[in-house]
Amino acid sequence: MNGIKIVTDSTADLPKELVTKHEITVIPLKIIFGEKEIFRDGIDITTEQIYKQMEKNNIPGTSQPTPAEFVSAYKKLASDGSSIISIHISSEMSGTYQSARLAKEMLPDLDVEVIDSRQVSMALGLIVLKAAKLANEGRTKPEILKTVDRIISNIQVYFIVDTLKYLQHGGRIGKAEAFLGTILNVKPILHIKDGLVQPHEKIRSKTRAIERLVQIYSDYTGSKKTMCSIVHGMNPADFKELVKKITPLLMYDEPVFSTLGSVVGTHVGPGVIGIIFTVE
Repeated sequence: MNGIKIVTDSTADLPKELVTKHEITVIPLKIIFGEKEIFRDGIDITTEQIYKQMEKNNIPGTSQPTPAEFVSAYKKLASDGSSIISIHISSEMSGTYQSARLAKEMLPDLDVEVIDSRQVSMALGLIVLKAAKLANEGRTKPEILKTVDRIISNIQVYFIVDTLKYLQHGGRIGKAEAFLGTILNVKPILHIKDGLVQPHEKIRSKTRAIERLVQIYSDYTGSKKTMCSIVHGMNPADFKELVKKITPLLMYDEPVFSTLGSVVGTHVGPGVIGIIFTVE
């Protein structure tokens, strides 16, 4: 039966069980070591393997999918007459959105909508997940696009990094470069706005920074129902602490827990903890 298919890229960091359950197509970005070693994000390499290499100061590069990869996926998905909604990482952070746009232009006979989420990781993931749920419920394309646009306008992302050096090295530091030179034991809280990483505030100690994330969530959402995700980059201890503190405040039946994928992990480094949310 003709319908609407949802496509995203691997920087959405969606758990695989949700990708399968909601029939989401994920196009992988690539991890590149040197000139020849190329790995597909979420397929050929894990975040843990990436971090082990980064500990040896072997920091890889990353690359967006080619237009040809999108063309192949779009043709397959549209073979039954389906429409496609393709939602991707912020165009300020990656050329992935542009690759998808070029693929759309190469397929003028297909019904493909390409969207710049202005986000990354599970902020993108929550947008994609909502779109997929609506598609599976049989909602119309205009209905889905309206909801996606609303979430993009309102979704909030706050995260703590152990160091800014990886964001700086990968060129994704955005306006958070204002925090460079932060003194030892002061943890930067960052957020994403207008498609870029932005500085929010500096907190002394990881414990207080986690408490601040909880406060930010509480102040913004109040008692309203929210979509929410908690993410970390190979940092289970702080992840558990954040989950413990924030769970009593959650007004959503199924918060999504996720580990950062290898591409996002490359750019933020190990030790990241974050919360993503939007009022329903």
